[in-house]
Amino acid sequence: MEDDDFIYPPDLLGSIDFEKEHVATYDPQLSLPNPGPNLVVRPLRRSDYNKGYMDLLLSALYVRDQGITQKEFEDRFDRMKASGGSYIITVIEDTSTKKIVGNAVLHVELKFLQPSVKRGRLEDIAVLERYRGQQLGKLLMDVTTILCKKVGCFRVSLHCKDKFVPLYQKFGFYIDEPENIMWLDKNYLQS
Repeated sequence: MEDDDFIYPPDLLGSIDFEKEHVATYDPQLSLPNPGPNLVVRPLRRSDYNKGYMDLLLSALYVRDQGITQKEFEDRFDRMKASGGSYIITVIEDTSTKKIVGNAVLHVELKFLQPSVKRGRLEDIAVLERYRGQQLGKLLMDVTTILCKKVGCFRVSLHCKDKFVPLYQKFGFYIDEPENIMWLDKNYLQS
């Protein structure tokens, strides 16, 4: 398959020295090149819609929605890919079932503060329910936080439920207590 099929160049994952850079402890041992039997960690592909990608997002992220059509997926994929590295979406595929079972999104924003300053935001970290308990969420977090450094992010944030705070703290995230997060009312956006 051609590299054009990937949302970001696979060489970026290949440049990770996982043994040197990972933070989590794995028991049994997992790594980027060896995530488990029949599993592979790779960038999202344009063809992943047909591998259950939307099913993963809708079920694992508890979204009450119908998702998008294959055409909408491909259009968004193309726009995201054309953004020049703003979307670094990493998935785990079970090669025996040809299904996407894990996902993590690093959204990279360019800033005007300094030359080449970037801010990262982690989103949509998800593992299909039957694959939970296999350390795949930790693996995706390790890989994604390493990618944050690789692409030059000076600051990285994520939003999570209280129950996940201890997990993310293991990767160096902290709660910024005085920061107020505000959301624009959904009714306003839908009117």
